[in-house]
Amino acid sequence: MPEAAENVVIALVPLDERPVNTRYPQMLGAIAGAEVLLPPAEHRGRQRDPADRNAVQAWLRGEASVRTNAVIVSTDYLLYGNLINARISRESAAEVMPRLGVLDELSRAGKLIYAFSLITRVSNADDCVEEPDYWCTFGTRFYRYSQLLHRREAGALEPGDAEALEALRNEELPPHLVSDWLQRRLRNHTLNLALLDLLDRQTLEFLLVTSDDTSPWGLPSREKTWLESWARLLRREGEAPRLLIHPGADELGSALTARLICARRGDVPALYPLYAVPGGEEITAPYEDRAVRITVEGQIRACGGRVAATPEEADIILGVLPPSPRRTEFRADFADAERAERTPYYEAFFRALARLQEAGKPIALGDVTYPNGSDPLAIEMLLAPGSPLEPASLAAYGAWNTAGNTLGVVVAQAVLSRYAAGDPARERAQARFLAHRFLEDWGYQAMVRREAREKVLAAFGRKDPDPESEEQQAFARAAIEEGLTGALATLQARGIGAGLHLVPGSVRLPWRRTFEADFDLAE
Repeated sequence: MPEAAENVVIALVPLDERPVNTRYPQMLGAIAGAEVLLPPAEHRGRQRDPADRNAVQAWLRGEASVRTNAVIVSTDYLLYGNLINARISRESAAEVMPRLGVLDELSRAGKLIYAFSLITRVSNADDCVEEPDYWCTFGTRFYRYSQLLHRREAGALEPGDAEALEALRNEELPPHLVSDWLQRRLRNHTLNLALLDLLDRQTLEFLLVTSDDTSPWGLPSREKTWLESWARLLRREGEAPRLLIHPGADELGSALTARLICARRGDVPALYPLYAVPGGEEITAPYEDRAVRITVEGQIRACGGRVAATPEEADIILGVLPPSPRRTEFRADFADAERAERTPYYEAFFRALARLQEAGKPIALGDVTYPNGSDPLAIEMLLAPGSPLEPASLAAYGAWNTAGNTLGVVVAQAVLSRYAAGDPARERAQARFLAHRFLEDWGYQAMVRREAREKVLAAFGRKDPDPESEEQQAFARAAIEEGLTGALATLQARGIGAGLHLVPGSVRLPWRRTFEADFDLAE
């Protein structure tokens, strides 16, 4: 068992200010006795308003440099002010590039630097909340254009594709918007190449480049291929991998927190993936571009672990509920069919995990059946009084968003849970985060969110479930708090979150939308 990490102090420049990118790494660090520092809240920005980049750089040169052993940096935040501004900022590469200089300064000062950067997504929605304004009108058409451009280059156009590409280019997409979009992509790709240069020059100890909401076809996948080719050219023979490229985004701060703590202790935990449905490991999850098996292995490596060949040699068993072959969010219209198909497999899966748990193996459970919330069937079986698997004793649980998001946080918690044993404060941190994951990923994402939206619609006669006015915001938060309180009681009946309560008035909607919610659990 590795020693605890009380002496590890990490400065984290997060992807943005949302709790998944700030609170999660801090809560995970506490499980291992490590401290994760963040830029001052007043400088972090909010949604489309970028962080104060000068203040963040001053924080890195000052408090972060003095107090920390190591730095984890989102370069999207460092350069643009947050993830959204990496998509919408009109700055050129020449304007943005000098901001990387602080990494050279920190490296010369002897700081260990882990960095992560995203390959910009192409969202398949006519929605501009997180995209350039013109995405509200042209988003789905840009998505189609991106896919067809990639297919054409790969010689993989299908019947009718050439005509569709021609229509998009000459009739449907305004040329000045295409130029604007491509300039942003070129700038961001240029900066990702600059990060490969910093890695090769040893300024960075480790670099993680991820594809944000990606798919097998499209310019993001094309750019990933280019970056991978440069990575192969630059890698020195016999050198341990210092660069990983795979799908992901909001889990990166958590994954690298786990990796850094493991590295500080010389610990490379072995995880054995066990899949609930035979063949499910080869399904590509929504918003990703490869089989979920590859995502699992990539997240294990990102968190500082290795893939075990057998359960016997594993330090942790990673149970994976693989993606539904329907590759969509949960829908009531196919729930009965899914239940019939998956029940026999789940029964055998939970029995197998229970046997391994009884044999002393820590069990982590990553549910990536559907994006954005737990599989109702899996939760029903797991929380049933006669369930063979003890949910309160899990090393980790997650089901919150994309497969990469979910698995990265699950593996990070599982890895760090090994530091908690024997220390009351760390054990409480582990139990609190496990309860938080169940309450958010099942209680909120899969159940309470839908109920709260329905209540907002009914109370205010709205077509859009996201509350606008302060009155609607307060109503939504109260509805969410009521639902979460009931869900916590259900979890506590199975031992999850024992001794914890939902802090009254703590429910928050960080971006004033119901897609994500934050809350506090206390003893």
